[in-house]
Amino acid sequence: MYRGSLQEHSFPSCAFAWTITGVPYYVYILIDIVIFSVYEIHLILERAMEAMKNSPVLLELRCPVNICGDIHGQYGDLMRIFNACGLPFKHRYLFLGDYVDRGRHSLEVILLLLSLRIQFPRKVYLLRGNHELSNINRVYGFNAEIRQRYRNVLESKALYDHFNEVFAQMPLAALVSGRILCMHGGLSPNLNSLDDIRKLQRPLRIVRGLAQDLLWADPETGTKGFQQNKIRAVSHIFGEDMVRDKCKQLNIDLIIRAHQVVEFGYAFFCGRSLITVFSAARYHEELVNYAAVVKMTFSEFHSVFFNAKVICGKFGNGA
Repeated sequence: MYRGSLQEHSFPSCAFAWTITGVPYYVYILIDIVIFSVYEIHLILERAMEAMKNSPVLLELRCPVNICGDIHGQYGDLMRIFNACGLPFKHRYLFLGDYVDRGRHSLEVILLLLSLRIQFPRKVYLLRGNHELSNINRVYGFNAEIRQRYRNVLESKALYDHFNEVFAQMPLAALVSGRILCMHGGLSPNLNSLDDIRKLQRPLRIVRGLAQDLLWADPETGTKGFQQNKIRAVSHIFGEDMVRDKCKQLNIDLIIRAHQVVEFGYAFFCGRSLITVFSAARYHEELVNYAAVVKMTFSEFHSVFFNAKVICGKFGNGA
């Protein structure tokens, strides 16, 4: 495991200065945090909707890949991820959801990631998190950010609704190299086969059952089986026994999820059978945390190796 800190560097905007217009141009100006017109945002969202509809609900990709947890509108941390792990047109990325809410730059984060997904569909993959649900992002900052930036009531509502239509089409899980199952939340008593995920029908404007657990469920030390999640009042908590059972049942080696802030940016559960990764630094007032990325690679013997690379220290600027 590598744990360290990365000093803040200026991001090379010229790396995104392609010669064609359209989405690459939007990626370029997003690096400099330029506010888009309403028309331009709708254009990106239309293209993103096509990309999401053309993606399976269970993505399948291969190592090597950088796996990122919650970003929550912390645009500076997203830039630090690219500085530390490489630019997204050269290196593969899987983001596990929760792009919006809480942080100050949710619009920049989600628009950049959607633009990258459109432009580099084999390099950038996006899963849905619980904050990509309208009943959540209506309350925790994203809706307010849109209304503050775009004061016309009808225009801001149309933008907000369009974002959530895109979110409703997002994939819910990813299978990496056939052996690593990734999602935002966690396991479910309704997950008995990977085909159970593949059979989920989108758009999912309201999530229940398996889809809800993939976005909301948490591992819990000392828990046996699946129990109701009383803290969140939604979904389940699950114990180490369920991690072992589901890994065997699904024929996988590892589960990687996000959803919970952890002090050093990553944490293990059930030995090393489950990893929680969180990629927004200084997220919690009471637990001042690092941000991390899980880097998955293959050895020459085709065994999966990983290390969790801390990309922003406890006192880095996550704005």
